[in-house]
Amino acid sequence: MLRWLPVYSLRIGGGYQTASIAEPTADIAQVTPDTPVLAQTIQPQASGEQAAPQEVVFDPENVDPASIDWAAIGERYHLTAGGGIDPMLRGWGDLGGFTDKEIAAYNKLHVLPFNQKVDEVCYDRDTGMPHVGDNGITETCDAIMEFPDHEYADLPLNELLALSKADAAASVFASRKAEDMPTKIGMALQAVALSEKSGPLLELLERNFRGVTVSGRPKEEIANDLFNSLVFEKVAEVLGDPRAKPQLMEPFLEDALGDPNEFQQALDHIEKAVSETLTYMSEIQRSATGSTHIWELTNG
Repeated sequence: MLRWLPVYSLRIGGGYQTASIAEPTADIAQVTPDTPVLAQTIQPQASGEQAAPQEVVFDPENVDPASIDWAAIGERYHLTAGGGIDPMLRGWGDLGGFTDKEIAAYNKLHVLPFNQKVDEVCYDRDTGMPHVGDNGITETCDAIMEFPDHEYADLPLNELLALSKADAAASVFASRKAEDMPTKIGMALQAVALSEKSGPLLELLERNFRGVTVSGRPKEEIANDLFNSLVFEKVAEVLGDPRAKPQLMEPFLEDALGDPNEFQQALDHIEKAVSETLTYMSEIQRSATGSTHIWELTNG
């Protein structure tokens, strides 16, 4: 059974209006993924022996996500339209070329490990169009990814929603597959609450709100998209995600509204929405896992 949680969106000139987020009500058990243990690489030396220089072993657990220049990753792939696109948040692992350090940092912030191309198989393909390639023959390459598809990748939404009661990974897939925005948001928030990882929220933002279309849209729709973007950015910032840059989004909202008073009102409503979203996630987290981490971040 689902209950409906109110969340907030901007109403021009009149505060904010509520939408609904679907989220499971059943008791939630914590699911902790197995963590691989790195083998010991330094052997003790016998008494009196000179220790040989030891090769530094890369330890993904010691990578600080704040040490990564996340904006530079998009620039490396020439993804700069609209203020920058994050290829890792969009799951574009088939681009290849991501470093071990970048992947380790990403994995510390996300429920699902990043899956990138490690090889490819290329072959000639007949397009049936003589003007394409060599008389219709072109080379086509299929990426070989590091990991096979996740076991949840092909599950229907209703099964994912049931699993999401206890599983952050299922919540991520449910957020991706849901067609209505309230469920997308609700499942992303649930994934963050269960995992204590901010990545699912920024993934939702990147995939659904990063490119805000301005031309031909009502002012209120544009402002609402930017409002949601800022709420998600600010929540992720509170959770310590170094990729969150809400200050970069505020000028766009100010331009969209075009009125200083409306802009200030919007900022006030954003702060309220951020506070209520964090409270909502902290309640899920406490009930599901017993952890008070999110509550401590906002009330410590």
